[in-house]
Amino acid sequence: MSGAADKLPSGDDPAPNSVLTGTIGFLNAGGTLGTLLQGAIFGTLVSVFTEGVNVIQSFGNLVVSPIDATAEATIATISATIIEPLGIVETSAAASATSIGDQFGPFAFIVGIVVLLAGFWIIIQFLEEDETSDTFIVPGFPDLPFVGVDEENDEG
Repeated sequence: MSGAADKLPSGDDPAPNSVLTGTIGFLNAGGTLGTLLQGAIFGTLVSVFTEGVNVIQSFGNLVVSPIDATAEATIATISATIIEPLGIVETSAAASATSIGDQFGPFAFIVGIVVLLAGFWIIIQFLEEDETSDTFIVPGFPDLPFVGVDEENDEG
């Protein structure tokens, strides 16, 4: 057999005439019909199994893709709600520490601790109050619970 007889048409070219021309050329070059049929059957089986694997992968991706998207969304949400604001807090804390250090020198650490504890105390006092004030709220001014009329003592 010659070199042309050993090469079966692959069908990679989308034009149907090229496949037919390649098949006729294969048979004219000394290729046998049995070899041609074996190649066609083998090619068909390979394509069927390949598409079967692709279908299985598609079903796998159908399950995995939403999980991957949820994981990416969770990471983005955590980053946007926790990590980025902590960067702002860290930067402002560094600026405050520099400013306090310039003002108070070696006592800056103690002043920083006192300021931190005072902030916690204010938050705790706010959370322990059951009622808020009865005063008119100015936009931008917080409704402080210890400002206003005490309703328990106002009943008499």
